[in-house]
Amino acid sequence: MSAFGKDDPRDMPEHFFFGARHLDYDSAERADSDRQNCSVCPRYWYVPATFVCARCEQEFVFGVAEQRAWYEQYYFWVDAFPKHCQSCRRALRTRKALRQHYDHLVADALASTEVDIKRRAIEIIDALYELHDDLPDGINDKRRRLARALARSHASIE
Repeated sequence: MSAFGKDDPRDMPEHFFFGARHLDYDSAERADSDRQNCSVCPRYWYVPATFVCARCEQEFVFGVAEQRAWYEQYYFWVDAFPKHCQSCRRALRTRKALRQHYDHLVADALASTEVDIKRRAIEIIDALYELHDDLPDGINDKRRRLARALARSHASIE
């Protein structure tokens, strides 16, 4: 047995692939351990691993190229691995960005008399609904308040 899998990817520590359904050792590629963020043992190999997404429950492969990017370019800790497929990770990043935009905008939208800022806040809330069906009651309440204010502004224009 080689130390931490230095000579054989099958000897790599199991926690590197915790929860993986399948490891494709035949497609393993040598890693550049000098470019990794680790405290005890580096990943000497990148082994395509099949996981199940915690969000959509579909299988996805954490491939060699993605592992190389994670550990050698983004400097994630070598014992980190994805819990979500790429599609769900993208949706979660979008949702986080929308939520930050909402948090930044909503107070101004409620206090403002400008129709455009209210409309934009409603669009953000609607986009959040599309990405996540359960939003806090406070967001639902603010959506109703903004919609009523928009309706009043349209009625006063006519």
